[in-house]
Amino acid sequence: MSALAYSQLPNHLQPLLAKFYRAHNSRNRIRTEAVCWVAKRGDIVGGLCLTPVEEGQFLTGLLVTPTERNRGIGAQLVRNAVASSAGPVWLFCKPELVDFYSRLGFSVANRLPAALADRLTRYRRSKTLVALQNDRRMMSVPNATLKIAIACLLDECGRILVVRKRGTRFFMLPGGKAEIGETPLQTLRRELQEELDLPLEDNDFDPLGHFQAPAANEPDHQVEADVFIARLPRAVTVHAELEEMGWLEAAPCERDDIAPLLRSHVMPALLARMAQAESVACCAEPSDQGEIGSLAGKVSSIASSS
Repeated sequence: MSALAYSQLPNHLQPLLAKFYRAHNSRNRIRTEAVCWVAKRGDIVGGLCLTPVEEGQFLTGLLVTPTERNRGIGAQLVRNAVASSAGPVWLFCKPELVDFYSRLGFSVANRLPAALADRLTRYRRSKTLVALQNDRRMMSVPNATLKIAIACLLDECGRILVVRKRGTRFFMLPGGKAEIGETPLQTLRRELQEELDLPLEDNDFDPLGHFQAPAANEPDHQVEADVFIARLPRAVTVHAELEEMGWLEAAPCERDDIAPLLRSHVMPALLARMAQAESVACCAEPSDQGEIGSLAGKVSSIASSS
């Protein structure tokens, strides 16, 4: 077997990669301005394209011939492409590939260039895709801050829904990173719709607080979170980049697979709010019991039924 070699394909040889795509029934089209990377073992056995977009590059067309798969060729092509880019690299992938790309330094994109955002909207009309980003500039900045919005979703027993992303070990509250121009509630509602197929309205949420902690899945990053509470109106299942869901009792938590933000900040604040709600309910006049419609009242009624 001849040696494997990786290289950037000169523009005048890009038709060879186009031929490789056609031979494997790929619809990927190579744009004139694209930079192509290939793996060769005599002939091309794998390739991908980087197309310039605003502020960075868009990665498409990662393909390895079936007889060469599971040998790390695709991963090395991605590493080479990312290393050659001076700015962020974005891509769209199916949810089941998020784990693969996360091991190569990609994470869920918290923003997209306008052209890619429009394209993703069109693609999502017919398929489920996740937008990922690899920005080596951010990775090199210690303690970069990620702005997120998350929710304590409580079921009828007062349990808290937690979720785990594909390829990670920490359970956390559902929600996610803010996109440019979004309010915290807009971010949260979008994420819950995408991850749990759970449509909620702004008035379904009550604010718990604003907290900061080390990020669970991004080394050298902090998360700055707007946290809300809501009732979980029905059973849900996980979608998109989520792999697993579970439940936490409303009690101090020492599990080492719980995200630091939830374990050290959100849970204590939630328990304090519940205690406050119970105190308010106990002191209220009988005629006022049904009027305690604030967040504290909602949480108290859930917790007291458990």
